[in-house]
Amino acid sequence: MHYLVYVSTARHLMNEAELMAILETSRARNTADHITGMLLYKDGSFMQVLEGRAEVIEKTYARIGKDPRHDGLILLRKGQTERRNFPGWSMGFRAVNAEDLAGIPGFAQIRNGRFTDPAIIDNPHIAITALKTFNA
Repeated sequence: MHYLVYVSTARHLMNEAELMAILETSRARNTADHITGMLLYKDGSFMQVLEGRAEVIEKTYARIGKDPRHDGLILLRKGQTERRNFPGWSMGFRAVNAEDLAGIPGFAQIRNGRFTDPAIIDNPHIAITALKTFNA
């Protein structure tokens, strides 16, 4: 099982309708491609983990990189895992705020309030911990 974790910046702050449109499309594609994962959104930034077959995950990541709604796509980590961490989610989603993240180790160092903060980029385990925290 292959996994990939990235962060990116939305080109503009997204409203609920825009986020739901992303989810609807992503969930349909992910179900067809047997991809699972979780997407977090905070203050115009995204954090996502994708799980599935390596070639499908890489193709999906390349498509995300071409999406005009994103900017500054940063790959945090990719690799192999023994099992899915998000088996029930074609695409789990949570819009989070600072209060939601306050208890997660590592988030105290974030200065700009976005998932693209250097504290996360330099310490990808913070992102993985956050994504797993909201896997409920």
